This record gives sequence, C-alpha cells and structure tokens, in this order.
Amino acid sequence: MSSTLPNTPNTSSPAALHFNRGSFATSAVVSRSKWVRPRRFGWLWVWLLLVLPGCYSASRSDLDYSYEVYQTIQIPELSDQELLQFKSVFWEPDDTASLRKMVTGDHIADGRTVMEIGTGMGLVSLACLAGGATKVVATDINPAAVANAKYNAAMLDLDTDFEVRLVRPEQPGAFSVIRDDERFDLIVSNPPWEDGTVDQPADHAFYDPGFALMDSLLAGLPKHLNPGGRCLLAYGHKPAITRLLSKAESLGYQVKVLDDRKLDDLPNDFLPGMLVEVRLGRGQIPKVDSGQALEKSSDPSAADSQPNDGD
Repeated sequence: MSSTLPNTPNTSSPAALHFNRGSFATSAVVSRSKWVRPRRFGWLWVWLLLVLPGCYSASRSDLDYSYEVYQTIQIPELSDQELLQFKSVFWEPDDTASLRKMVTGDHIADGRTVMEIGTGMGLVSLACLAGGATKVVATDINPAAVANAKYNAAMLDLDTDFEVRLVRPEQPGAFSVIRDDERFDLIVSNPPWEDGTVDQPADHAFYDPGFALMDSLLAGLPKHLNPGGRCLLAYGHKPAITRLLSKAESLGYQVKVLDDRKLDDLPNDFLPGMLVEVRLGRGQIPKVDSGQALEKSSDPSAADSQPNDGD
C-alpha cells in the first residue's frame, strides 16, 4: 500500500442520509432524483485502513480528519479506486457523467489549467488531474467538501498540482476566491440547479438564490478564461438551462448544448444532467503577452481549444 495514504477521518457514527437531491436538506424540494446508495461493505475498507499497521502515514497537518465518512465510492474515470464521501457532501453520479466522459475520453484537460466551481468530493477535479491537467484550482462553499476533496486527492496522490479554496458565505460569487490575474484554459462546474433559499451549507449544492452564482460565473468569464478557453456547465433543470442559454447569448458569448436530447422533450428536472458549453465571443477574447502566446502556439494540444466563432 502507498506510504503517502493519509490517515482516515472519523467513521464512528455514519448517520443515514436521505439520498434524494433536494431532500438532503429537510426543508428542500426533490429535484435531482437520486443519490447513490451506500454499500455495506465499503466500511470494511475503512476498517482495514484503521487496523492494518504500516498501511498509511501519520496524520497530515494539511488535512481535516474531523468529518464523518458516509460511504465509499468508485468511478471508472479514476480506475475505480475507492474514495470517501464525507457526511453533508453531495455527489450524484449522473450529474457529471458526460463531463467526466469528456475529460477522460476527449482529453479536454490534458496539458491545461482547470478551475472547478463547487467541487464537492473533488471527483471532476481529480479526473482532470488524472487526465493530465497541469494545475487544478477547485472551490466550494461547504467546508466539509473542501476537506473531502483534499483528502481524496491525497489518497490518490494527485494533490501536488491541486488547490482547494473555501468560499466564504458572505462572498459567494463564482470567482470570489480567484485572483484578478488568474486565468484558466478550462472552467467546469456542476452548480446548484434551482433558485431557492439556502439555510445551511449543504443547501448550496441544491439552490442558487436568484441565480446569483450563475450570473457571477458568466460575468467573470472574460477575466478568468484564457484565449480559446472553454467553460462547461452541467445542469438537469429546464428553467436553469433556459436561463443560462438566454443570459449567455445576451452577453455575446458562444453557447452550445452538448447533448442529443431536446430540452422541450424533457421533464422539468431530469438525469443525467445536460452539458452546456460557453465560450467567449469575438471581441471578448483577452489579450495575452507575447511570451504566453508563443507558449500556447507551441503546444500542439491547444489546437482544438481555439475559439469556434460561428459554430
């Protein structure tokens, strides 16, 4: 076993949760139709980590072990390695299935810098790192999610080029913890889908009050998306997608639904989530210095990331 594997968080009281997106918080309305069910034998894996000597190093000072573990999860994009889901941290596998498939199958993160807004367990970010991303900055407003993503990255030994930042509730904008001079080749998010009230940290996974997060994300793209960069957003709520398409077009962005399904044929809430791509329009591409432009032009993998004006 790897000597870099971190110590295991608290597993003493795995409380049962309601695994419906929207019923996770007691006051919520059901929107995303299901969560994955916990696997009983996942706890054997956690127990083995705790009792087998020499399997992991001492606790790391940069990791938070105070959160309870809800279950273990495996996804093929990370070679089915078991990861932990902390209590109160949301993950619905169908939300980002198409996005994770693009990361691994189309290599959209290879050689690129990535930002993920609302990382949760960190799965999309970790898939990007495993898929060759040079650097990933992930954010989340839920402290448990920040701790969870950091822990899973350490377990997979993918934390060298991975940074997770906590968003403060009083400044919940999409780029509130991103410096003005920070730009990324790829910005991804499975944001909250519905307009609703946030009463506790876990509610941020479901509700975007007044769609303020969506608006701040779109408004910040010209400052934080590199020339030729892509923004990929996963939604499964018709009103949110309709609003996103309209808002992006009004701002002059290029926007495209990357899904064969027709939105009009779908129910108000649906799974799997639908992937929407947003790119900067002509005249919105940020200028870069000659050295940065030369570096981009010498990278053969950057050819498919050029603006698709008129697409």
